[in-house]
Amino acid sequence: MSSQSAMVTRREAIAGLGSLGALIILPGGGAAQEPPYLLGEWTGDSFAPMHAIRDGLSRAPLPPPERRVDIAVIGGGLAGLAVASLLQDRDLIVLERESEPGGVAKSKRWRDVDYALGSAYIIDLSEPFGGFYETLGLAPRPVSAPVDTALTGVAGEGDPRDGKWRSAYDDLKALLRRLHDSPDFPGMPISQASAPALALDRLSLFDFLRSEHIDAELFRFLDAFCLSALGAPAAEISAYAGVNFLSEINSPIYAFPGGNAAIARAMAARISRAGEGRIVTGAAVYAIEPAEGGYARIGWFDALHPGEPRCLEARWAVVAAPYFFAGRVLRGVDPATTATMTSQKQGSYLVANCCFEGPPPELRYDSWALGAQSFSDAISATAVLPAAERPKNHSVLTVYAPFRDPHAGRLRLLAGDRAALAAPIVEELRRFLPEALGAARLVEARLTRWGHHHLIAAPGIVATMRALPKRIGNVLLAHSDGQGMPAVESALVEALSAVEIIKKG
Repeated sequence: MSSQSAMVTRREAIAGLGSLGALIILPGGGAAQEPPYLLGEWTGDSFAPMHAIRDGLSRAPLPPPERRVDIAVIGGGLAGLAVASLLQDRDLIVLERESEPGGVAKSKRWRDVDYALGSAYIIDLSEPFGGFYETLGLAPRPVSAPVDTALTGVAGEGDPRDGKWRSAYDDLKALLRRLHDSPDFPGMPISQASAPALALDRLSLFDFLRSEHIDAELFRFLDAFCLSALGAPAAEISAYAGVNFLSEINSPIYAFPGGNAAIARAMAARISRAGEGRIVTGAAVYAIEPAEGGYARIGWFDALHPGEPRCLEARWAVVAAPYFFAGRVLRGVDPATTATMTSQKQGSYLVANCCFEGPPPELRYDSWALGAQSFSDAISATAVLPAAERPKNHSVLTVYAPFRDPHAGRLRLLAGDRAALAAPIVEELRRFLPEALGAARLVEARLTRWGHHHLIAAPGIVATMRALPKRIGNVLLAHSDGQGMPAVESALVEALSAVEIIKKG
Protein backbone atom coordinates (compact mmCIF):
# COMPACT_ATOMS: atom_id res chain seq x y z
CA MET A 1 0.00 0.00 0.00
CA SER A 2 2.52 2.54 -1.05
CA SER A 3 2.06 5.92 -2.67
CA GLN A 4 3.63 7.39 -5.80
CA SER A 5 6.52 9.82 -5.41
CA ALA A 6 5.68 12.95 -7.42
CA MET A 7 3.79 16.05 -6.28
CA VAL A 8 0.84 18.01 -7.61
CA THR A 9 -0.58 21.31 -6.44
CA ARG A 10 -4.18 20.94 -7.50
CA ARG A 11 -6.56 18.42 -9.05
CA GLU A 12 -9.99 18.28 -10.58
CA ALA A 13 -12.72 17.99 -7.97
CA ILE A 14 -15.77 17.21 -10.08
CA ALA A 15 -16.14 14.59 -12.78
CA GLY A 16 -19.12 13.45 -14.84
CA LEU A 17 -20.49 9.94 -15.18
CA GLY A 18 -21.63 9.18 -18.73
CA SER A 19 -24.82 10.89 -19.74
CA LEU A 20 -25.95 11.17 -16.13
CA GLY A 21 -23.64 14.06 -15.36
CA ALA A 22 -23.55 12.81 -11.76
CA LEU A 23 -21.03 14.40 -9.41
CA ILE A 24 -18.23 12.12 -8.34
CA ILE A 25 -17.15 12.55 -4.76
CA LEU A 26 -13.55 13.66 -4.38
CA PRO A 27 -11.28 15.05 -1.70
CA GLY A 28 -10.80 18.71 -2.57
CA GLY A 29 -7.60 20.51 -3.48
CA GLY A 30 -5.98 23.89 -3.11
CA ALA A 31 -4.21 25.67 -0.30
CA ALA A 32 -5.80 26.11 3.13
CA GLN A 33 -5.40 28.74 5.83
CA GLU A 34 -4.39 27.80 9.36
CA PRO A 35 -7.47 25.88 10.59
CA PRO A 36 -9.32 26.73 13.81
CA TYR A 37 -8.89 23.11 14.93
CA LEU A 38 -5.94 20.86 15.65
CA LEU A 39 -4.54 18.58 12.97
CA GLY A 40 -3.27 15.27 14.29
CA GLU A 41 -0.19 13.59 12.89
CA TRP A 42 -0.65 11.28 9.92
CA THR A 43 -1.67 7.68 10.49
CA GLY A 44 -2.10 4.96 7.86
CA ASP A 45 0.44 3.96 5.25
CA SER A 46 4.15 4.17 6.05
CA PHE A 47 5.15 4.12 2.43
CA ALA A 48 8.91 4.64 2.78
CA PRO A 49 9.86 0.93 3.04
CA MET A 50 7.64 0.05 0.08
CA HIS A 51 9.18 2.84 -1.98
CA ALA A 52 12.61 1.41 -1.21
CA ILE A 53 11.46 -1.88 -2.72
CA ARG A 54 9.87 -0.17 -5.71
CA ASP A 55 13.02 1.85 -6.33
CA GLY A 56 15.33 -1.13 -6.71
CA LEU A 57 15.74 -3.04 -3.47
CA SER A 58 13.41 -5.77 -4.78
CA ARG A 59 16.22 -6.75 -7.16
CA ALA A 60 18.79 -7.12 -4.39
CA PRO A 61 20.20 -10.62 -3.81
CA LEU A 62 19.09 -12.59 -0.79
CA PRO A 63 21.68 -13.03 1.97
CA PRO A 64 22.18 -16.46 3.59
CA PRO A 65 19.10 -17.50 5.62
CA GLU A 66 19.36 -16.91 9.35
CA ARG A 67 16.24 -18.81 10.39
CA ARG A 68 13.97 -21.64 9.25
CA VAL A 69 10.26 -21.91 10.10
CA ASP A 70 7.36 -24.10 9.05
CA ILE A 71 5.15 -21.21 7.92
CA ALA A 72 6.00 -17.61 7.07
CA VAL A 73 3.06 -15.25 6.58
CA ILE A 74 3.88 -12.14 4.59
CA GLY A 75 1.43 -9.41 5.59
CA GLY A 76 -0.30 -8.90 8.93
CA GLY A 77 -3.66 -7.64 7.67
CA LEU A 78 -6.91 -9.52 8.22
CA ALA A 79 -6.05 -12.38 5.84
CA GLY A 80 -2.54 -12.90 7.19
CA LEU A 81 -3.68 -12.75 10.80
CA ALA A 82 -6.48 -15.21 10.03
CA VAL A 83 -4.01 -17.71 8.54
CA ALA A 84 -1.70 -17.41 11.53
CA SER A 85 -4.50 -17.62 14.11
CA LEU A 86 -5.94 -20.74 12.47
CA LEU A 87 -2.47 -22.33 12.46
CA GLN A 88 -1.43 -21.01 15.84
CA ASP A 89 0.00 -24.35 16.98
CA ARG A 90 2.49 -24.48 14.11
CA ASP A 91 6.01 -23.01 13.98
CA LEU A 92 5.25 -19.72 12.24
CA ILE A 93 6.16 -16.08 11.85
CA VAL A 94 4.16 -13.11 10.55
CA LEU A 95 6.14 -10.36 8.81
CA GLU A 96 4.25 -7.05 8.85
CA ARG A 97 5.77 -3.89 7.40
CA GLU A 98 3.77 -1.44 9.60
CA SER A 99 4.37 -0.75 13.29
CA GLU A 100 1.25 -2.71 14.24
CA PRO A 101 -0.71 -5.48 12.53
CA GLY A 102 -4.23 -5.10 11.14
CA GLY A 103 -3.79 -3.71 7.63
CA VAL A 104 -6.63 -1.28 6.99
CA ALA A 105 -8.46 -2.68 10.03
CA LYS A 106 -6.97 -0.38 12.64
CA SER A 107 -8.40 2.03 15.18
CA LYS A 108 -7.42 4.82 17.55
CA ARG A 109 -9.09 6.46 20.54
CA TRP A 110 -10.02 10.05 21.33
CA ARG A 111 -10.97 10.42 24.97
CA ASP A 112 -13.17 7.35 25.51
CA VAL A 113 -14.31 7.00 21.88
CA ASP A 114 -12.80 4.29 19.68
CA TYR A 115 -12.85 5.19 16.00
CA ALA A 116 -11.89 3.33 12.81
CA LEU A 117 -9.00 4.30 10.58
CA GLY A 118 -10.36 2.25 7.70
CA SER A 119 -12.42 -0.95 7.59
CA ALA A 120 -15.55 -0.35 9.64
CA TYR A 121 -18.15 -3.13 9.59
CA ILE A 122 -19.05 -6.68 8.55
CA ILE A 123 -22.11 -8.16 6.84
CA ASP A 124 -22.13 -11.94 6.86
CA LEU A 125 -22.42 -14.02 10.02
CA SER A 126 -23.20 -17.27 8.22
CA GLU A 127 -20.66 -20.07 8.25
CA PRO A 128 -17.73 -20.03 8.19
CA PHE A 129 -17.63 -16.37 9.26
CA GLY A 130 -19.85 -16.40 12.34
CA GLY A 131 -18.13 -19.46 13.77
CA PHE A 132 -14.71 -17.89 13.22
CA TYR A 133 -15.70 -14.75 15.15
CA GLU A 134 -16.92 -16.96 17.99
CA THR A 135 -13.54 -18.69 18.22
CA LEU A 136 -12.03 -15.24 18.72
CA GLY A 137 -14.44 -14.47 21.55
CA LEU A 138 -16.22 -11.81 19.50
CA ALA A 139 -19.95 -11.19 19.49
CA PRO A 140 -20.77 -8.87 16.58
CA ARG A 141 -23.55 -6.42 17.41
CA PRO A 142 -26.04 -5.29 14.77
CA VAL A 143 -26.13 -1.57 14.04
CA SER A 144 -29.46 -0.05 15.04
CA ALA A 145 -31.92 0.45 12.20
CA PRO A 146 -32.31 2.59 10.23
CA VAL A 147 -28.62 2.16 9.49
CA ASP A 148 -28.00 5.08 7.16
CA THR A 149 -29.31 8.25 5.57
CA ALA A 150 -28.72 9.93 2.22
CA LEU A 151 -28.21 13.70 2.38
CA THR A 152 -28.62 16.17 -0.47
CA GLY A 153 -27.06 19.15 1.29
CA VAL A 154 -30.24 21.18 0.77
CA ALA A 155 -31.59 22.64 3.99
CA GLY A 156 -34.85 21.01 5.06
CA GLU A 157 -34.68 18.30 2.40
CA GLY A 158 -34.76 14.81 3.85
CA ASP A 159 -33.48 11.51 2.56
CA PRO A 160 -34.76 11.26 -1.04
CA ARG A 161 -35.06 7.49 -0.60
CA ASP A 162 -37.91 8.24 1.80
CA GLY A 163 -39.49 10.71 -0.62
CA LYS A 164 -39.12 11.21 -4.34
CA TRP A 165 -36.86 8.17 -4.77
CA ARG A 166 -38.94 5.80 -2.66
CA SER A 167 -40.46 3.82 -5.51
CA ALA A 168 -37.14 3.54 -7.36
CA TYR A 169 -35.32 2.51 -4.20
CA ASP A 170 -37.96 -0.11 -3.46
CA ASP A 171 -37.44 -1.47 -6.98
CA LEU A 172 -33.69 -1.71 -6.35
CA LYS A 173 -34.20 -3.48 -3.03
CA ALA A 174 -36.63 -5.94 -4.62
CA LEU A 175 -34.14 -6.74 -7.40
CA LEU A 176 -31.36 -7.32 -4.88
CA ARG A 177 -33.60 -9.54 -2.73
CA ARG A 178 -34.47 -11.65 -5.77
CA LEU A 179 -30.81 -12.02 -6.68
CA HIS A 180 -29.78 -12.77 -3.11
CA ASP A 181 -32.34 -15.57 -2.81
CA SER A 182 -31.30 -17.07 -6.14
CA PRO A 183 -28.78 -19.94 -6.50
CA ASP A 184 -27.04 -17.63 -8.97
CA PHE A 185 -26.23 -14.92 -6.42
CA PRO A 186 -22.71 -13.56 -7.07
CA GLY A 187 -21.23 -14.69 -3.78
CA MET A 188 -18.04 -16.04 -2.26
CA PRO A 189 -16.01 -18.09 -2.79
CA ILE A 190 -15.90 -17.05 -6.41
CA SER A 191 -14.62 -20.52 -7.35
CA GLN A 192 -18.17 -21.80 -6.81
CA ALA A 193 -19.93 -19.13 -8.88
CA SER A 194 -22.55 -20.26 -11.39
CA ALA A 195 -22.44 -19.32 -15.07
CA PRO A 196 -25.24 -16.71 -14.68
CA ALA A 197 -23.36 -15.14 -11.76
CA LEU A 198 -20.15 -15.02 -13.76
CA ALA A 199 -22.03 -13.32 -16.60
CA LEU A 200 -22.54 -10.36 -14.25
CA ASP A 201 -18.77 -9.93 -14.04
CA ARG A 202 -18.67 -9.05 -17.74
CA LEU A 203 -20.94 -6.05 -17.12
CA SER A 204 -20.52 -2.87 -15.18
CA LEU A 205 -22.92 -2.38 -12.29
CA PHE A 206 -24.25 0.71 -14.08
CA ASP A 207 -25.05 -1.23 -17.26
CA PHE A 208 -26.63 -4.11 -15.37
CA LEU A 209 -28.89 -1.95 -13.22
CA ARG A 210 -29.95 0.16 -16.21
CA SER A 211 -30.83 -3.07 -18.07
CA GLU A 212 -33.03 -3.91 -15.08
CA HIS A 213 -34.71 -0.48 -15.45
CA ILE A 214 -33.40 0.93 -12.17
CA ASP A 215 -34.06 4.67 -12.13
CA ALA A 216 -31.06 6.78 -13.13
CA GLU A 217 -31.73 9.14 -10.21
CA LEU A 218 -30.47 6.49 -7.80
CA PHE A 219 -26.97 6.63 -9.21
CA ARG A 220 -26.22 9.71 -7.14
CA PHE A 221 -26.41 7.35 -4.17
CA LEU A 222 -24.97 4.29 -5.93
CA ASP A 223 -21.90 6.15 -7.16
CA ALA A 224 -21.12 7.35 -3.65
CA PHE A 225 -21.60 3.82 -2.30
CA CYS A 226 -19.42 2.18 -4.96
CA LEU A 227 -16.66 4.76 -4.72
CA SER A 228 -16.51 4.36 -0.95
CA ALA A 229 -16.79 0.56 -0.85
CA LEU A 230 -15.26 -0.58 -4.13
CA GLY A 231 -12.95 2.23 -5.26
CA ALA A 232 -14.79 3.59 -8.30
CA PRO A 233 -18.27 4.74 -9.43
CA ALA A 234 -20.88 2.25 -10.65
CA ALA A 235 -19.91 2.54 -14.32
CA GLU A 236 -16.42 1.25 -13.48
CA ILE A 237 -17.39 -1.58 -11.11
CA SER A 238 -18.10 -5.22 -11.94
CA ALA A 239 -21.81 -6.02 -11.56
CA TYR A 240 -20.74 -9.20 -9.75
CA ALA A 241 -18.96 -7.23 -7.03
CA GLY A 242 -21.51 -4.42 -7.03
CA VAL A 243 -24.50 -6.70 -6.52
CA ASN A 244 -22.63 -8.62 -3.83
CA PHE A 245 -21.88 -5.45 -1.89
CA LEU A 246 -25.22 -3.71 -2.50
CA SER A 247 -27.11 -6.70 -1.10
CA GLU A 248 -26.28 -5.28 2.32
CA ILE A 249 -29.05 -2.70 1.97
CA ASN A 250 -31.55 -5.50 2.67
CA SER A 251 -29.67 -6.97 5.62
CA PRO A 252 -28.42 -5.92 9.03
CA ILE A 253 -24.80 -4.86 9.31
CA TYR A 254 -22.57 -5.47 12.30
CA ALA A 255 -19.93 -3.24 13.81
CA PHE A 256 -17.59 -3.03 16.76
CA PRO A 257 -16.45 0.17 18.48
CA GLY A 258 -13.44 1.23 16.43
CA GLY A 259 -14.56 -0.86 13.45
CA ASN A 260 -12.91 -4.09 12.30
CA ALA A 261 -9.78 -3.39 14.31
CA ALA A 262 -11.50 -5.49 16.98
CA ILE A 263 -11.19 -8.54 14.73
CA ALA A 264 -7.53 -7.83 13.96
CA ARG A 265 -6.66 -7.32 17.63
CA ALA A 266 -8.41 -10.54 18.67
CA MET A 267 -6.48 -12.53 16.05
CA ALA A 268 -3.17 -10.91 16.95
CA ALA A 269 -3.74 -11.68 20.64
CA ARG A 270 -4.50 -15.31 19.83
CA ILE A 271 -1.30 -15.64 17.79
CA SER A 272 0.81 -14.02 20.51
CA ARG A 273 -0.67 -16.22 23.24
CA ALA A 274 0.57 -19.25 21.31
CA GLY A 275 4.16 -17.97 21.36
CA GLU A 276 6.17 -14.82 21.88
CA GLY A 277 7.69 -12.96 18.95
CA ARG A 278 5.50 -14.52 16.28
CA ILE A 279 4.40 -11.18 14.83
CA VAL A 280 7.36 -9.12 13.64
CA THR A 281 6.39 -5.53 12.81
CA GLY A 282 8.41 -3.05 10.81
CA ALA A 283 9.44 -5.98 8.59
CA ALA A 284 9.30 -5.18 4.87
CA VAL A 285 9.53 -8.18 2.54
CA TYR A 286 11.38 -7.43 -0.70
CA ALA A 287 11.73 -10.89 -2.28
CA ILE A 288 10.11 -14.32 -2.17
CA GLU A 289 11.64 -17.30 -3.95
CA PRO A 290 9.21 -20.25 -4.23
CA ALA A 291 10.42 -23.83 -4.19
CA GLU A 292 8.78 -26.98 -5.56
CA GLY A 293 10.25 -28.94 -2.69
CA GLY A 294 12.17 -27.94 0.37
CA TYR A 295 11.96 -24.37 1.60
CA ALA A 296 10.96 -21.05 0.11
CA ARG A 297 13.30 -18.15 0.82
CA ILE A 298 11.99 -14.76 1.99
CA GLY A 299 14.14 -11.64 1.85
CA TRP A 300 13.16 -8.82 4.19
CA PHE A 301 14.56 -5.84 6.02
CA ASP A 302 13.80 -3.79 9.08
CA ALA A 303 11.92 -0.71 7.87
CA LEU A 304 14.34 1.47 9.84
CA HIS A 305 17.35 -0.17 8.20
CA PRO A 306 16.52 -0.83 4.52
CA GLY A 307 20.18 -1.26 3.66
CA GLU A 308 20.54 -4.36 5.83
CA PRO A 309 18.69 -7.21 4.09
CA ARG A 310 17.87 -10.40 5.97
CA CYS A 311 16.55 -13.80 4.92
CA LEU A 312 14.58 -16.69 6.34
CA GLU A 313 13.40 -20.02 4.97
CA ALA A 314 9.90 -21.49 5.27
CA ARG A 315 8.26 -24.77 4.36
CA TRP A 316 5.22 -22.70 3.39
CA ALA A 317 5.17 -19.01 2.50
CA VAL A 318 1.72 -17.40 2.60
CA VAL A 319 1.61 -14.08 0.78
CA ALA A 320 -1.21 -12.17 2.44
CA ALA A 321 -0.39 -8.92 0.66
CA PRO A 322 -2.17 -7.12 -2.21
CA TYR A 323 -1.56 -8.73 -5.57
CA PHE A 324 -0.05 -5.61 -7.13
CA PHE A 325 2.68 -5.83 -4.48
CA ALA A 326 2.97 -9.62 -4.34
CA GLY A 327 3.67 -9.67 -8.07
CA ARG A 328 6.62 -7.34 -7.53
CA VAL A 329 8.37 -9.42 -4.88
CA LEU A 330 7.72 -12.96 -6.14
CA ARG A 331 10.69 -14.26 -8.11
CA GLY A 332 10.82 -16.92 -10.78
CA VAL A 333 7.10 -16.68 -11.54
CA ASP A 334 5.57 -16.93 -15.00
CA PRO A 335 5.82 -13.40 -16.47
CA ALA A 336 2.19 -13.48 -17.62
CA THR A 337 1.04 -14.21 -14.07
CA THR A 338 3.23 -11.45 -12.69
CA ALA A 339 1.92 -8.98 -15.28
CA THR A 340 -1.68 -9.78 -14.41
CA MET A 341 -1.04 -9.35 -10.69
CA THR A 342 0.82 -6.06 -11.00
CA SER A 343 -1.67 -4.55 -13.46
CA GLN A 344 -4.55 -4.55 -10.99
CA LYS A 345 -5.69 -1.08 -9.95
CA GLN A 346 -5.86 0.11 -6.36
CA GLY A 347 -7.93 2.95 -4.97
CA SER A 348 -6.44 5.77 -2.90
CA TYR A 349 -8.21 7.02 0.17
CA LEU A 350 -8.25 9.63 2.90
CA VAL A 351 -10.05 9.09 6.21
CA ALA A 352 -10.67 12.07 8.48
CA ASN A 353 -11.71 11.41 12.06
CA CYS A 354 -13.32 14.62 13.26
CA CYS A 355 -13.38 15.05 17.04
CA PHE A 356 -16.10 17.27 18.52
CA GLU A 357 -16.70 18.83 21.92
CA GLY A 358 -20.28 19.54 22.89
CA PRO A 359 -23.63 17.72 22.83
CA PRO A 360 -23.49 15.01 20.12
CA PRO A 361 -26.21 15.08 17.47
CA GLU A 362 -28.51 12.11 16.94
CA LEU A 363 -27.00 10.65 13.77
CA ARG A 364 -27.57 7.38 12.01
CA TYR A 365 -24.57 5.09 11.76
CA ASP A 366 -23.70 6.09 8.16
CA SER A 367 -24.54 9.37 6.41
CA TRP A 368 -24.12 9.57 2.61
CA ALA A 369 -23.35 12.99 1.12
CA LEU A 370 -24.93 13.00 -2.35
CA GLY A 371 -22.97 15.20 -4.71
CA ALA A 372 -20.34 16.24 -2.18
CA GLN A 373 -16.96 16.94 -3.75
CA SER A 374 -14.72 16.17 -0.79
CA PHE A 375 -16.09 13.00 0.84
CA SER A 376 -18.50 10.14 0.28
CA ASP A 377 -19.92 9.32 3.70
CA ALA A 378 -19.43 9.80 7.42
CA ILE A 379 -19.84 7.18 10.15
CA SER A 380 -20.77 8.05 13.71
CA ALA A 381 -18.16 6.35 15.88
CA THR A 382 -20.55 6.16 18.82
CA ALA A 383 -23.64 4.92 16.96
CA VAL A 384 -22.54 1.30 17.57
CA LEU A 385 -22.80 1.82 21.33
CA PRO A 386 -25.98 1.33 23.35
CA ALA A 387 -27.64 4.69 23.90
CA ALA A 388 -26.82 4.64 27.63
CA GLU A 389 -23.10 4.24 26.90
CA ARG A 390 -22.72 7.09 24.42
CA PRO A 391 -20.78 10.13 25.62
CA LYS A 392 -22.91 13.18 26.47
CA ASN A 393 -20.44 15.94 25.67
CA HIS A 394 -18.14 14.74 22.87
CA SER A 395 -18.23 12.63 19.71
CA VAL A 396 -16.24 11.49 16.67
CA LEU A 397 -17.24 11.34 13.00
CA THR A 398 -15.24 9.03 10.75
CA VAL A 399 -15.33 10.67 7.30
CA TYR A 400 -14.43 8.61 4.22
CA ALA A 401 -12.91 10.52 1.30
CA PRO A 402 -11.94 8.29 -1.65
CA PHE A 403 -10.17 9.83 -4.62
CA ARG A 404 -11.86 9.54 -8.01
CA ASP A 405 -8.40 9.61 -9.62
CA PRO A 406 -6.32 7.19 -7.50
CA HIS A 407 -2.99 8.27 -9.01
CA ALA A 408 -3.63 11.96 -8.31
CA GLY A 409 -4.80 10.97 -4.84
CA ARG A 410 -1.56 9.18 -4.14
CA LEU A 411 0.39 12.24 -5.12
CA ARG A 412 -1.58 14.44 -2.75
CA LEU A 413 -1.35 11.95 0.09
CA LEU A 414 2.40 11.71 -0.37
CA ALA A 415 2.71 15.52 -0.45
CA GLY A 416 1.01 15.36 2.94
CA ASP A 417 -0.61 18.81 3.19
CA ARG A 418 -3.01 17.97 6.01
CA ALA A 419 -4.61 21.42 6.20
CA ALA A 420 -5.41 21.50 2.48
CA LEU A 421 -6.90 18.02 2.60
CA ALA A 422 -8.98 18.60 5.74
CA ALA A 423 -10.39 22.05 4.93
CA PRO A 424 -12.85 21.08 2.14
CA ILE A 425 -14.08 18.10 4.15
CA VAL A 426 -14.88 20.28 7.14
CA GLU A 427 -16.52 22.88 4.91
CA GLU A 428 -18.81 20.32 3.32
CA LEU A 429 -19.63 18.72 6.67
CA ARG A 430 -21.19 22.08 7.59
CA ARG A 431 -23.40 21.81 4.52
CA PHE A 432 -24.37 18.15 4.60
CA LEU A 433 -24.31 17.51 8.35
CA PRO A 434 -24.96 20.91 9.93
CA GLU A 435 -26.34 19.20 13.03
CA ALA A 436 -22.89 17.68 13.66
CA LEU A 437 -21.44 21.16 14.09
CA GLY A 438 -24.55 22.81 15.50
CA ALA A 439 -24.07 22.70 19.26
CA ALA A 440 -20.63 21.12 19.07
CA ARG A 441 -17.18 22.45 18.21
CA LEU A 442 -14.66 20.67 16.00
CA VAL A 443 -11.48 20.53 18.07
CA GLU A 444 -9.31 18.15 16.06
CA ALA A 445 -9.15 16.42 12.68
CA ARG A 446 -7.06 13.26 12.58
CA LEU A 447 -6.14 12.19 9.05
CA THR A 448 -5.30 8.69 7.82
CA ARG A 449 -3.86 8.06 4.38
CA TRP A 450 -4.16 4.88 2.35
CA GLY A 451 -2.09 5.14 -0.82
CA HIS A 452 -3.39 1.83 -2.18
CA HIS A 453 -6.46 1.33 -0.05
CA HIS A 454 -8.00 -1.64 -1.80
CA LEU A 455 -8.46 -3.39 -5.11
CA ILE A 456 -10.81 -1.64 -7.55
CA ALA A 457 -13.38 -4.26 -8.49
CA ALA A 458 -13.51 -3.45 -12.21
CA PRO A 459 -15.55 -5.50 -14.71
CA GLY A 460 -13.79 -8.80 -15.38
CA ILE A 461 -12.10 -8.87 -11.98
CA VAL A 462 -13.76 -12.13 -10.91
CA ALA A 463 -12.73 -13.91 -14.11
CA THR A 464 -9.19 -12.59 -13.66
CA MET A 465 -8.91 -13.81 -10.08
CA ARG A 466 -10.41 -17.20 -10.89
CA ALA A 467 -7.77 -17.70 -13.58
CA LEU A 468 -4.76 -16.69 -11.47
CA PRO A 469 -2.93 -19.51 -9.67
CA LYS A 470 -3.20 -19.36 -5.88
CA ARG A 471 -0.30 -21.73 -5.39
CA ILE A 472 3.19 -21.34 -6.85
CA GLY A 473 5.34 -24.17 -5.54
CA ASN A 474 5.19 -23.82 -1.79
CA VAL A 475 4.04 -20.20 -1.93
CA LEU A 476 0.32 -19.58 -1.38
CA LEU A 477 -1.54 -16.36 -2.22
CA ALA A 478 -4.04 -15.46 0.47
CA HIS A 479 -5.37 -11.92 0.29
CA SER A 480 -8.84 -10.43 -0.19
CA ASP A 481 -7.74 -9.51 -3.74
CA GLY A 482 -8.13 -13.18 -4.60
CA GLN A 483 -11.91 -12.86 -4.35
CA GLY A 484 -11.95 -9.69 -6.43
CA MET A 485 -13.77 -7.78 -3.68
CA PRO A 486 -12.23 -5.77 -0.80
CA ALA A 487 -14.15 -7.23 2.14
CA VAL A 488 -13.45 -8.90 5.47
CA GLU A 489 -15.29 -11.95 4.17
CA SER A 490 -12.99 -12.05 1.11
CA ALA A 491 -9.93 -12.07 3.37
CA LEU A 492 -11.32 -14.92 5.48
CA VAL A 493 -12.26 -17.02 2.45
CA GLU A 494 -8.72 -16.69 1.10
CA ALA A 495 -7.19 -17.47 4.49
CA LEU A 496 -9.32 -20.57 4.96
CA SER A 497 -8.31 -21.84 1.53
CA ALA A 498 -4.60 -21.44 2.29
CA VAL A 499 -4.99 -23.11 5.68
CA GLU A 500 -6.71 -26.10 4.07
CA ILE A 501 -3.82 -26.58 1.63
CA ILE A 502 -1.23 -26.36 4.41
CA LYS A 503 -3.08 -28.82 6.63
CA LYS A 504 -3.31 -31.32 3.78
CA GLY A 505 0.43 -30.96 3.31
